[in-house]
Amino acid sequence: MTKSQKRVLLLLIFFGSLYFILFIPPNLTGAKDANMLALFEVDEYAQYPHALGMLTLGETAYQTLRNFLIYLHYFYGYPFYFFSALALFPLKLIFGAGWQVMTPVILLVLRQVINVLPMLVSLLLWVWMQTRFRSWWRALGLFALLLSVPVVVLNNLWWHPDSLVFLFVTLTIFFLNRDALHFGRNFFLAAISCGLATGTKHLGLFFVLAVPVYILWGVFSKRLRWGKAVGLGALFVLLMTLAVVVSNPLLLLPMERAEIIAVQKLQFQQTSVGILTANQQTFFADGYPEDIRIHYGEALFILLAFSSLVAGILKPERRLLNVLILTWMIPLTFVILNFGTRRTHYFLPVMIPLFSTFANVFLPFSPSTQTAVDRFERWYSRVLGGLYALLILGQMFLFVRTDVEIYLRTLFREATSASIKFYEQVEENVMSKMPEEKITAYRDWHIYFPDTPSRQVEMNWNLATYDYIRELKPDLILLERENLSMFARPEVVGEAVDPDRMEMVHEFYAAAAKGRLQGYRQVYQSDFGLVFVDEALFNTFFASK
Repeated sequence: MTKSQKRVLLLLIFFGSLYFILFIPPNLTGAKDANMLALFEVDEYAQYPHALGMLTLGETAYQTLRNFLIYLHYFYGYPFYFFSALALFPLKLIFGAGWQVMTPVILLVLRQVINVLPMLVSLLLWVWMQTRFRSWWRALGLFALLLSVPVVVLNNLWWHPDSLVFLFVTLTIFFLNRDALHFGRNFFLAAISCGLATGTKHLGLFFVLAVPVYILWGVFSKRLRWGKAVGLGALFVLLMTLAVVVSNPLLLLPMERAEIIAVQKLQFQQTSVGILTANQQTFFADGYPEDIRIHYGEALFILLAFSSLVAGILKPERRLLNVLILTWMIPLTFVILNFGTRRTHYFLPVMIPLFSTFANVFLPFSPSTQTAVDRFERWYSRVLGGLYALLILGQMFLFVRTDVEIYLRTLFREATSASIKFYEQVEENVMSKMPEEKITAYRDWHIYFPDTPSRQVEMNWNLATYDYIRELKPDLILLERENLSMFARPEVVGEAVDPDRMEMVHEFYAAAAKGRLQGYRQVYQSDFGLVFVDEALFNTFFASK
């Protein structure tokens, strides 16, 4: 790297550091305690106790090591939890025995270190691959564009594996591009990175087209013979598999391996069909979706990005990188478009590489401008580049406007939360009348009702049914109106992934929507939720009020 390139890198690191700091205030919110995580990011709520459990000391060294290895939440691979626990370890040392009560600081570290930081590193790698830091304004402009994409901002505001797995995906493409068909050390590093992407969140499997195309390119360019190509392909798969196993050591334990496989089968079913209700509608069934427009840009902007990708493929010196991007995109895009679970952040590892190809339009001009053809090409490139620049700047303006809305909404989410307001109303209108002895409560997913020494609060990922309530025997039931609207509908049974289970859920929520739960009486309602108390408690503490 030349001195000029190092200066560009330092410039990008400086602005990246400011960007990193910018996310600290919003990432301190939404985490007053562990229960509050469910209001804003249910995934964080599900993951959180497992990360803490990994750093829990056991009675013996063996038990401590077991806690660190057997993390129990097998929806995501061990690398996600390993790096999360590693990020939290300094907090445990600093705060000592009471470190687990520092929920806002813990979540801040997890969000910043596991999401914001890997994303920044990934984007720096994409800027390097596309510009080689040869021009500060091209590098900074591309970096600013990628940072401004709203889905990147959204992904920086939670703790989730997406940034980490995107870094491994980026490293796979980075090493393949760096290898430049030499099939040496970088090729094998790409295999390891691909294995880490697979072992974290399956994304390495979507190199199923890119890697064979890369190897076949070596064959048809006469850099490889067929026999060596087959051997290299097998070696890539072997190294990738070893990286999956080494980064997920529980696969070596029969009982844990069986549990991991069972959970992954469930995850595949939920992603491909739906979680509670089946979703047969694809992303683009009704035209260009509004959520895609907001998070990734106007349709014209996406088409411009594809044209930039094609332009890169047509340029011999840039062909390899852009072909790798295209062959990476195709399988993943196909799966996302046809799976039942619709979440726009699934497109992040597709769109960011695609948007990075805008650099193809703003390459330095050739110094040779002697002929009329050269002069025409230079004039044409300037005009085309100017048009692209105007359209990109227009989209960036829309991006930044959306980014500010997302940022402010997150920064003030506790103050504006309907769930927290509902909790305050329940405390005033219901809990002030309840007995002081310990009670048990059931709550829906997004209802904020924290545990206290006198309150045991339960939540069911599969939602409530009469059978579940009879077994739990809660004194208090708090339900979301959104769930009532969704699951009180008779049609929901026919839409369900598991109709038999949904029939029981429907029976319960349909009764609650009418204010008539067996054995319970409704004592409070608002636009956000309803509260029911056990009939005996109602007769004692509410009936005469």
